[in-house]
Amino acid sequence: MEFNAEILHKLPTVLTADELLDKAFRRASKVSGKRREKAINKLATVSNVISSHFNYVLKAHPSYTSMPEFYRELIDLTIGLGKIRKSLAALKWADNMVQKIINKGIKQIKGGRSPELVLRETYGRVASVVKQIDNELKTLNEAKKLMRRIPVFSDKPVVVVAGYPNVGKSSLVSRISNVEPEIASYPFTTKEIYVGIFEHDGVEVQIVDTPGILDRPISRRNEIEKRAVLCIKYIADCILFVIDPTESCGYSLEKQMSLLNEVKELGKQVIEVYSKADMHDKRDRIAFSVVSGEGIKEVKDEIVKTIKG
Repeated sequence: MEFNAEILHKLPTVLTADELLDKAFRRASKVSGKRREKAINKLATVSNVISSHFNYVLKAHPSYTSMPEFYRELIDLTIGLGKIRKSLAALKWADNMVQKIINKGIKQIKGGRSPELVLRETYGRVASVVKQIDNELKTLNEAKKLMRRIPVFSDKPVVVVAGYPNVGKSSLVSRISNVEPEIASYPFTTKEIYVGIFEHDGVEVQIVDTPGILDRPISRRNEIEKRAVLCIKYIADCILFVIDPTESCGYSLEKQMSLLNEVKELGKQVIEVYSKADMHDKRDRIAFSVVSGEGIKEVKDEIVKTIKG
């Protein structure tokens, strides 16, 4: 079955320990009935509220083992798969413990112990268990927020825009597509993966603005660079490599060409273009300028030509 990444954007809000306990005990306080029956129903209500929330969260999370490598590695890089698995396991543990405590309390009430005493003891034990996993609950809620920033791709062709930081990738993507990434004149402005759509000559293409990559070993690349590498490695149908021959990006042409050679070794189709055409005369490759508009149509033409094969 094809993985639908939209599920990552729909993960539920996870209540903190205090929020969940407050909800459960508040709901239980509304239970009415005879003394023993009322106490048993109170415990059953607490059990249902807590178990329902835990299971809702658990079922909402996809199988991280079977999802595509791109998403699995991106989630691991952004959040940490180990942290997510540990937190989900903590929910399962807490759910089992709470049910055991509740069942024991119900048996005690049925066995003749004071309902008020059993309720007080059972509430205390339940609260203790839930509070033990408060950090894990908060981790899952933070994960939910981060998951919303993970891109969702359709089955349309994907062009990944790559190159050194500050060479003009974001400006180009903003010019030819419907995405408006953050743009500024300093390196590593783009910290996320932005996905835009552009249509040209009847062909619709997803274009991905990635964080800049530096030409250095993977072990020395930071999280921002690694996100770009994942896009190139897993989702690119072709790569649009942007070169700044003016070196106003802060990186020499020699270094940029070295990175280009590394990207070519990945075996993907690569379109090589110059940026900042209004600032130089080099035209041995397509040269574009987001200032003058020169070369923009040619870049689009080349993308569509490459995609069509």
